[in-house]
Amino acid sequence: MKVVLVRPPSFKMPIIIPNVGLGYLASVLRNNKHRVMILDCAKEKINHRKYRDYLLREKPDIVGVQMYTCDYNSTKQCIDIAKELNRDAITIVGGPHPSGDPEGTMEVFKNADFAFSGEAELGLPRLLEYLESPCKFEINSIEGLIYRRQGEIVKNKRGYFSNLDDIPFPSWDLIDPRSYPTAPHGSFSKSLPIAPIITSRGCPFQCTYCGVRVNTGRNFRTRSADNVIQEIKYLQQSFGIKEIHIEDDNFTLVKSRVMEFCKRLEEEKISIDWACTNGVRLDTLDKELLRNMENAGCYSFSVGIESGSPRVISDMKRSETLEIMIEKINLISSVTKIRTTGYFMMGYPTETRKDIEKTIELAMKLPLHRAQFSNFLPLPGTEIYDYLIKSGKISSDAIKWDLYLNNRIVYSPEGISKREMRRLMRKAFAMFYFRMRIILGLLKEIHSLNQLSTVIRRFFDVFR
Repeated sequence: MKVVLVRPPSFKMPIIIPNVGLGYLASVLRNNKHRVMILDCAKEKINHRKYRDYLLREKPDIVGVQMYTCDYNSTKQCIDIAKELNRDAITIVGGPHPSGDPEGTMEVFKNADFAFSGEAELGLPRLLEYLESPCKFEINSIEGLIYRRQGEIVKNKRGYFSNLDDIPFPSWDLIDPRSYPTAPHGSFSKSLPIAPIITSRGCPFQCTYCGVRVNTGRNFRTRSADNVIQEIKYLQQSFGIKEIHIEDDNFTLVKSRVMEFCKRLEEEKISIDWACTNGVRLDTLDKELLRNMENAGCYSFSVGIESGSPRVISDMKRSETLEIMIEKINLISSVTKIRTTGYFMMGYPTETRKDIEKTIELAMKLPLHRAQFSNFLPLPGTEIYDYLIKSGKISSDAIKWDLYLNNRIVYSPEGISKREMRRLMRKAFAMFYFRMRIILGLLKEIHSLNQLSTVIRRFFDVFR
């Protein structure tokens, strides 16, 4: 079959990186003899009219669209266009949003034939096999599939790869990292070109606001050091990659695994800069691990702090105390030169103005190089989302999904207006970044006009 995997038109997200998720799906489909193309509309700046032209030209049998919550309406439009052009085309939607809200997605997306919840590398090839030969097995055996049966929406049991080494590398030829922006995570990098990689999946922790549970599950699984090293070598040899960004949700959870990775990089004399851009858990860090990471080429990572209020951290079920987090951030600063970005969340349902002020004060005191202040987003499928729905504090019918961006206010705690939340967000950014130490540090990290223009755009996006 001829398959087009699509990231829908979007001009909202500042992070445009090679789409590893679609790359993995392309690889497993290719292994099953399907012809696969990836259309990254966000990266190519393709609107829905040009997307329509693409489908008219390529005439795919299968159109699969990756759906983030902020691209809700754009994704629906992509599915509708595919069906309008060819009623026989099979339309599939997958990604974080249908994983968190499978029934709601299928109820609204009338032109979607199927959806997938969670990891689709197991189920998608089996669905295509089923479509080619429906008598080979029952549709209810396809892992993670969501479909309609006699007017009812059916959700199959999810499937997960227990051994991540069994998944082939992403189809890097379809997501050539050399063709992506030089400011992949919105601002900074050290060496070009850059490629993102994922070395583990899942998270055992219970954070109420996090969507990892509905996407990759609680079961923490890892790739072997050898498997990761082989992919890095391939990226260097085939694309000249000089830097990698580790996109794991929990890269440092198992110390021995990270130590082995660092050891292999040094033993094989692999010269590469790397960063943990998606965040590492602070209570997993110690002096030995930090020094080994730095010696092996790690120059930057992000850490999840979220709040300056111990009570709010407890409400979030972080399983991590504020005291430990402060201790570990000071440790990073004292034993390494690794540049650290702190992730902070503002507007959590149980927060007060005083709690938010504590968060801003904490960010100012910590030896951080950068800070990301994000508004709380009630993500479908998370514990806190379910609570807000059941308690009547939010309604799924009234939510403006397209506003689900880090610097947009879609929810504010009781007693704090959305207007005041915007003011507090601007205050946090201004107080943190309008300091000479921070400004000089940022200027040292800018290596291109592209990076500078990206920083300026993000600045105006926050304060407009």
